[in-house]
Amino acid sequence: MLWRWRDACIRFMAGRYGGDRLNTALIGVYFIFWLVSLFVRDVLWGLAIRLLGVAILAVVFYRMLSRNIAKRQAENSWFLGVWYGMKDWFRRQKIRVRDAKRWRYRRCPYCKANLRLPIRRGRRTVTCARCHSPFKAFFL
Repeated sequence: MLWRWRDACIRFMAGRYGGDRLNTALIGVYFIFWLVSLFVRDVLWGLAIRLLGVAILAVVFYRMLSRNIAKRQAENSWFLGVWYGMKDWFRRQKIRVRDAKRWRYRRCPYCKANLRLPIRRGRRTVTCARCHSPFKAFFL
């Protein structure tokens, strides 16, 4: 009996897109909206938040059952570009905070490269490692 159900689900999903990282993120957003709606006391705001959550779930199911695989892959690729860009930015900020006692970060005014410079107080001339242009940097 259970094998028939499994085989029927496999046949139904054949040629359909299924789940991906964007769907996982949307389900996470849905659960956040659901939690927020539990703590909202105003009936209209709670209903609006729940309806928005249901709309997000509808998008998730639409994406999962879609047969336009190329378009769903393009959407997921765009999302992953944004997601990993944000993740990388937060990782760099974490490293900057960790290194704040030993290093200062400055941007080269010519090539816009980020330079990690040792702390030596005062104004000094720094040479960019990428474009080899000298510029003045001030350190407190």
